[in-house]
Amino acid sequence: LCKCGRLKAYRRKRGMIPHLSVPETKLVHREAMLKAKMNHVFDQKLGKTNWAIESRDNVKWITIYLERDLLLLSTERSSNHDMIIQKILPMLNLEEYRAI
Repeated sequence: LCKCGRLKAYRRKRGMIPHLSVPETKLVHREAMLKAKMNHVFDQKLGKTNWAIESRDNVKWITIYLERDLLLLSTERSSNHDMIIQKILPMLNLEEYRAI
């Protein structure tokens, strides 16, 4: 997502059926961006947010905070989000994540 909450690119696993309609998906994207903006309020005292997990009854969302954008991933609730995050961060090749 870009800083205004618009989707830049996406990829869906073949055969996966989305839980949300297109308008609902756009709303979820905007919600993620608003949460990210709210988190910036605490950056000076707590440090920058690197990633966040939201677990719901039917899905788990992983949000990875990039410099100005967000990377959103949806997974099955039973997924090992720590393992997924640790595999993705090196792919992003961001200096700030190498120490995590």
